[in-house]
Amino acid sequence: MNGIYWDTCYPRLITKKETRSLFEKEEHPRLQIIGDISCDLGGSIEFTHRLTEPDKPVFMYNPLTEATVDDYTGKGIMIMAVDNLPCELPRESSTYFSSVLKEFIPSFLAADFSQSLDESGLSSSLKKAVVLYQGALTSPYKYLSKYLGEKKT
Repeated sequence: MNGIYWDTCYPRLITKKETRSLFEKEEHPRLQIIGDISCDLGGSIEFTHRLTEPDKPVFMYNPLTEATVDDYTGKGIMIMAVDNLPCELPRESSTYFSSVLKEFIPSFLAADFSQSLDESGLSSSLKKAVVLYQGALTSPYKYLSKYLGEKKT
């Protein structure tokens, strides 16, 4: 299952060349299925060249011919690249999450965001979840500044 962020400045997780070599060496390679929920076309999984849909979630990629089949049959690697997969939650999950989140709404609506985070009136659970407040990283998340190229404050 691949869900990493990828950009051209990073190496690929697996390339067409590496996969072709694997399939040339082994008659029955262990790599048979990849779930690529990052869905970066031509990205970290170089041969994810198109997205799939929930009603047709996979395609087969043959590393030896670089051909694809809109099915799960044939020689190669089955690729699932449904780009909206994280939002495909069952109704029961959605209902449960909604009921849990509902208890945080009064605190959020009553908050005074002109005050400091500690004095805002947010519940302690919501305060812990706030990453950025009034344009600055909150204390637990200051470490992120090194990834953003900002000066630590």
